[in-house]
Amino acid sequence: MNPELTFSDKIKLFPLWILTLLPLRFLYVFSDLIFLIVYYIVRYRKKVVVQNIRNAFPLKSEEEKHLIIKKFYHYLCDYFIESIYLLNMSANECNKRYIYENVELLEKYSNANKSIILATSHYGNWEWASNAWLVTPYRLFGIYKHLSNPLFDKLFIFLRGKYGSLPVPMKHTLRVVTKALRNNEVFALYLLGDQRPNTEDIEYWTTFLNQDAPIITGIEKLAKKFNFPVVFLEVQRVKRGYYKVIFREIAENPLDTKAFEITENYIRKVEEIINKIPEFWLWSHKRWKHDPKRYKPKVVA
Repeated sequence: MNPELTFSDKIKLFPLWILTLLPLRFLYVFSDLIFLIVYYIVRYRKKVVVQNIRNAFPLKSEEEKHLIIKKFYHYLCDYFIESIYLLNMSANECNKRYIYENVELLEKYSNANKSIILATSHYGNWEWASNAWLVTPYRLFGIYKHLSNPLFDKLFIFLRGKYGSLPVPMKHTLRVVTKALRNNEVFALYLLGDQRPNTEDIEYWTTFLNQDAPIITGIEKLAKKFNFPVVFLEVQRVKRGYYKVIFREIAENPLDTKAFEITENYIRKVEEIINKIPEFWLWSHKRWKHDPKRYKPKVVA
């Protein structure tokens, strides 16, 4: 189902593989250098980042917003370095750097023989969560959307499946879930739903970070279709190279929830963690590209 790294791919990625043989504390030196290039010279998606942060925090001063922007770019470089570090990072090291709290919540569902949805966001390092199946009762099915660069697309699929998790293309989700249920497997679907939906998939609008925003409803649809409990992964960066993830319940019985209740609860949790420490969210994405005036949106106050 997923593309394999060819010999040619491995040759192209060999410099990265050699680089990640270094301890992570040394790799952060490269991150600091990359930051200077990305922030001051390349100015990667600078207009998008600036506009997103200004619109999201209208009450903050220009100095505060400027600091968030700068910290975001610094963290974006850390995120890239940490992600490719997976090439040579052992499962044991990952478990020390990416720890979980409230695993008892997952054990409750696992003991009841229930598969679940693990919903998170583009906050902190979501790539390292591929180790979750090693420390929780579930095997992880990581739902992903293809990257535009074919080489890096195959690289990240490889990294996401390194510890035994199964990367699943978004378009194959239903097929994989149905097959797993038919085989009486118990699993966790790992989903991110905080970015912009495709135009044809827009069904629900709400306010997100002080702006009207369409929200992806895939988490709620899957939860209700299969009656999978929904658990939110709240990612917290403890310090450079170390994270804590807290499992928080969103919906125990999805079939008992109102329309878009799960979607709304999910996006409110995402908004909460962004408001606390905003620089760790993916601000470079054109999250608010869709104009609500072109639709008849349902906007929740």
